[in-house]
Amino acid sequence: MTGPIRAPWRGAGRMALDLLHPGGTGALPYEPVALGRWLGAVAGVDDVIATTADIAPVHALRDAVRRTALRAVAGAPAGVVDRLAINAAAAVAPPVPALGSDGRAAVPGPVSVPEVLSLLARDAIDLFGGPMSGRVRACGGCGALYLDRSAGGDQRWCSPQRCPAAA
Repeated sequence: MTGPIRAPWRGAGRMALDLLHPGGTGALPYEPVALGRWLGAVAGVDDVIATTADIAPVHALRDAVRRTALRAVAGAPAGVVDRLAINAAAAVAPPVPALGSDGRAAVPGPVSVPEVLSLLARDAIDLFGGPMSGRVRACGGCGALYLDRSAGGDQRWCSPQRCPAAA
């Protein structure tokens, strides 16, 4: 798969949950250049360099985050294997942001896939290990996983712009 790809849905409420929602066909890219662009869109990093060796670790982290999010919806902690996978990805040094001349924070590239996975895994640890874990929901219409930021904690749908059941 080459050429432009659609960015993932950026409405799940957390980077770690955005990892679960690829754009376009619903499947993660299996071609390194497209995978690098897609991961960059998820993590807000411009220049991610991916290789074929990076494909399996991306899918493994995504699967661990998905299972952990589903367990959070059910009120259960992460499973052992998933916790180990998330912790291992987080153990890699993340990319270091810098303040640019335009006054914006940016991550100067190129950035490796393990560095981006570290950002995503650290976000997952913060989410699933903190008080917001109880706010992870599965959409009643499409099943998408998202963070409920409503005041009452009773949001049922992921997004009226995304989900036909919410419209």
